[in-house]
Amino acid sequence: MAYPWSVSRLLKLSISLSAVVAVLALSSTTSGAVSLVQSKNVFQKTSKTAVIQHLGGVNPAQVHRFTVILKNPTAADANHVATYFRGFGIAVTISPDNHFLHMVSTFARSAAAANTQFERVKIGTETLTRTTHSPQFPADIASRVLGTSINPGPRARAQNVRPQAEVVGPQTGYGPGDLANVYNFNGVYSSGIDGKGEAVDIAACFNIDPNDIAFFQTFYGLPSNPVNVIHVDGTLDQFGNVPPPDLEPTLDVERVMSLAPNAKINLYVVPDCLISQFVDMFAEIAEDGHAVAMSTSYGLFEADYAVAGIGDLLVAQSAALQGVADAHIASFAASGDSGSWGDSLTTGLTNFLDVLYPASDPNVLSVGGTTLEESVIQTRLFEYGWGGSGGGVSGIFPISSWQAATPGVASGLFKNLPDVAYDGDGNTGVATAFLVSIPPPIFPVGGTSAGTPSWGGIAALIAENRQKHGHALLGSKLAQALYAMRNSGGFTDITVGANGYFATRTGFDNVTGLGVPNGVKLIKALQ
Repeated sequence: MAYPWSVSRLLKLSISLSAVVAVLALSSTTSGAVSLVQSKNVFQKTSKTAVIQHLGGVNPAQVHRFTVILKNPTAADANHVATYFRGFGIAVTISPDNHFLHMVSTFARSAAAANTQFERVKIGTETLTRTTHSPQFPADIASRVLGTSINPGPRARAQNVRPQAEVVGPQTGYGPGDLANVYNFNGVYSSGIDGKGEAVDIAACFNIDPNDIAFFQTFYGLPSNPVNVIHVDGTLDQFGNVPPPDLEPTLDVERVMSLAPNAKINLYVVPDCLISQFVDMFAEIAEDGHAVAMSTSYGLFEADYAVAGIGDLLVAQSAALQGVADAHIASFAASGDSGSWGDSLTTGLTNFLDVLYPASDPNVLSVGGTTLEESVIQTRLFEYGWGGSGGGVSGIFPISSWQAATPGVASGLFKNLPDVAYDGDGNTGVATAFLVSIPPPIFPVGGTSAGTPSWGGIAALIAENRQKHGHALLGSKLAQALYAMRNSGGFTDITVGANGYFATRTGFDNVTGLGVPNGVKLIKALQ
């Protein structure tokens, strides 16, 4: 597998705060992109202001689940590494393709196997469990391991927002029909393309209530297809409780079915929303390999991985997402709801440029947000770049060849975010049924969380239409295909608005990427 040079460098270094900072600082000197320089500065600033409170150790007998990702997925290597961990009393399940090893352990056994310790710390307002230093395996094991989620880390943050002022659109938010009109998908549906036969995976936290989903389907006249829920890392959280239904996975599910009403939806959920659990989810999604697209509306800013001393978890996620790409699944991730500015784990610093991960991963299509207002006849009245749309330049990952050939990118050396966009402003939000909130049962929700699963649904429509015309699925090549057809009319270019530092412009920009979809033309251009 080929990894970006900076990630490869991370793999060879001791994954620590100083190692991650060194790599990012080196990247910044070769780019000249403003966000990279600013990212370097924030490490210097937060290293002085971040107060890490050490709260003590962990319960050594507590169950600890993690994944090991192999460099060479062969049976010999998988069995060799599995034998090593089993020697510490750890239960190991090897994936059918020998790519992933799923572990059920205790913190005591994990610490012994990785030659580290676990501690509880508080960074700003975040309390988390992490390793005291990066895992250290014997040379013959380390040479076979590409990444591991043995370090629990902080919680990922959902990227959804509720209205902060007067709702511009319907008080319930824009329903599936509203957005089908604005984004020109009615012609797609009338041709018989609605996602049937395709599957979309969602990586999320906690749970959904099937009654919410059924209410949404009935209210908007959608097919009553059930959601396939897959629990990763158990159904109970660290306190032994079943997590309640949550707005984020509910929004994600309802957005996919709004765009692709007959697609199968696989909802992967974890109980604690830890970054390490996202590694485990991505690995499971890659292992199952049944979907055309994967959507995740969570993330953490790149700078936070250095601040929290969890660079190994960024490496592990990137390795797992490479596995998703190898399974021919297109990945979408929310670009964030803080505009161009980072939102530190530590002291709430927001005066530096930063981008969200995994949206910045080279194997991910990043989804930004717009402010959309429709007319009384459900056509676009205006649409401009939403101020909260995450966007900027990665401080870690190099630019792809297809993005580098795109005029308008802020950096020609490092990945630019976002790639595409969709309505994201909470005040022009999408309709969401979440009955816990009664009254009302349906209300508007925005954020790049709304657009990300919507694009997952669009990917299902693209896949179904390609198969209808006898063409192979694009899979992880979807990103390259979207950039190649950027001048086909498949996108509506957004040329008004800004997200803080970056402004929209004709063509690609770091607020709305290539633009928002023009459904009929987009599907046809990719058929």
